Amino acid sequence: MKDTFDIEKLHPLTRLLLEKRGIMEAKEVEDFLFPSYEKHIGDPFDIYGMDKAVARIITAIKNDEKIAVYSDYDCDGIPGGVLLRTFFDDISYPVEIYVPHRHNEGYGIHNHAIDALKKKGVSLIITVDLAITNIEEVAYAKSVGIDVIVTDHHLPITKEEKKKKITQVVPDAVAVINSKQDVCNYYDDMLCGCAVAWKLSCALLSKLREESKAQQVESHKVHKVKSGNEERRTNNEEREVFQSVLQTVEKLPIGYEKWLLDLVGISNISDMVPLVKENRALAHFGLKVLRQTKRHGLNQIFLMQGVSKEHLTEEDIAFTIAPRINAAGRMGDPIQAHNMLYAKNSVTAQGFVEALEALNMERKAGVKDITEGINFDHTAYSNDVVVVGDLSWGPGVLGLIAQKIIDETGKPTFVWGRGGAESSELAEEQRSRSEERRRVPELASEGTQGLVDGKIIKGEIKGSCRSRGDVHVVELMARVQEMFPGIITHSGGHEQAGGFSCALDRIGELSDALNEAIKHVEKKEIASEELVPDTELTLDDVNLVTHNAINILAPFGVGNYKPLFSFSKATPQSVRWFGKKGEHLEVIYPRAKGEVKAIIFFAPKDLEERAKKPHTLLAHLEKSVFRGKTELRLRIKGML
Repeated sequence: MKDTFDIEKLHPLTRLLLEKRGIMEAKEVEDFLFPSYEKHIGDPFDIYGMDKAVARIITAIKNDEKIAVYSDYDCDGIPGGVLLRTFFDDISYPVEIYVPHRHNEGYGIHNHAIDALKKKGVSLIITVDLAITNIEEVAYAKSVGIDVIVTDHHLPITKEEKKKKITQVVPDAVAVINSKQDVCNYYDDMLCGCAVAWKLSCALLSKLREESKAQQVESHKVHKVKSGNEERRTNNEEREVFQSVLQTVEKLPIGYEKWLLDLVGISNISDMVPLVKENRALAHFGLKVLRQTKRHGLNQIFLMQGVSKEHLTEEDIAFTIAPRINAAGRMGDPIQAHNMLYAKNSVTAQGFVEALEALNMERKAGVKDITEGINFDHTAYSNDVVVVGDLSWGPGVLGLIAQKIIDETGKPTFVWGRGGAESSELAEEQRSRSEERRRVPELASEGTQGLVDGKIIKGEIKGSCRSRGDVHVVELMARVQEMFPGIITHSGGHEQAGGFSCALDRIGELSDALNEAIKHVEKKEIASEELVPDTELTLDDVNLVTHNAINILAPFGVGNYKPLFSFSKATPQSVRWFGKKGEHLEVIYPRAKGEVKAIIFFAPKDLEERAKKPHTLLAHLEKSVFRGKTELRLRIKGML
């Protein structure tokens, strides 16, 4: 019998940090610190609808049907689409790929895309990270002879029935794999979209292995039957493609599916799902595989950005990999990011990585240009729900702008835009009548008649929304759709982030509708964002022993925050600005032996004077490995 895990052997700081997280029992501590693939990765067939999805895909392979993978354009959908494409390649059954263009098409599955895939002979679509709210589009696919398997993790549409009972509405698909469904009892309902796609690949691989073994048992029955001079084919010969797939599956090594977890790790951390339950295990093993990944695109990013692959952390994903994948969808064509992750050689991968880097720089400049001109004294920011927009703003930067605004106001924020040449021309007409350069928030409440000047402009406006968590943005948009039909035409997302489309000729009603609808949505109390340290350390505690005692709790993220420490009576030795534009601050503190460096990126200018005086420092302890140089330092979060 296995001995009980001995908590006392842990570093006192590790035990303290675990207690802060409410993890104190021996089994809980062991499970948290040492994720197990066998114990913490659930059976994919426990997810509602998985058996139907696998059965339909196997039928498609047996009938040599054309399958399409239709993925979202963000850092969850892109890796998920590449994951399924890689899996189907590896079982010798290549599939079609479709990634909607954020600007030209918008989020979700679209009828014109279904028509395009139909022309290519596709009879089965597997979605990744989308379509849970595409009720009409999935019905349309069915009407033209295309089956759909929905894999998603966003919230389903809800409707209020008699006696105020809230029920979910999901697409009429062959199967809907989404553990947020009320009918699903899977033990972790917070998997990211890529993880859901990975669960499908695991289930499919498992079933194909079973089929292969079953056919081996029955192989002695396979023979050719001759009738006169005519040779008739048996069922196995009629399924030549399926036999080829089974033969390929036989050659895949046991544990093959684990090598797909590098993509799951990227999405798991980028999409900010809670790193508990299965998600913690997926993040843990995802990082392990990433440190050994053979994907040429990722290795080119690591090389170009000076990232140490062997010491890769969750922060490298969040601040190096994710922005470049997202930049393709925000500023260009998301297929560029897909191709980067899918690239089969380093030369091709390098080209895609360089293109993504250029888009990422463009994205940074675009967001900065817009947000620096925000005037928070404008009436639009005094409402309960902030609604702002400009026809010239591209859909790709709207979520980033919304986050900047909510960081300042704390209010639910909806930002819309359209982008494109026509939109820029119309927006310029409006701006010529406005005293505020690059800021037209009044469009959110004044309508579009003055804007279009009699020109009939049809279509939709794309938008992104954010909330601190006190207001559920998906529910808020649902209430608008109920109370003011026709304004918000499509919506979806999570509790704190979502996307929507609004009828162009009704954009002027959006602010009033949201500010009325919020009166009918439950508001939650949210925890204070005040920085509260886990415990106090001394500058002499900044060493590898302390770092290792902390890092055993990694990976950090939502649901497992990075430990914060206070350092009282910190007296600086030197303070200086660094970086190409001098936007980062470095503070050096003396100690008994040597010195300690502390940094903060994009520091406010007034922090310099505070840093020069003795203060209580609030900081994370981190080990940075950059271009071969290892450095133990503090990451400044505040000064008191």
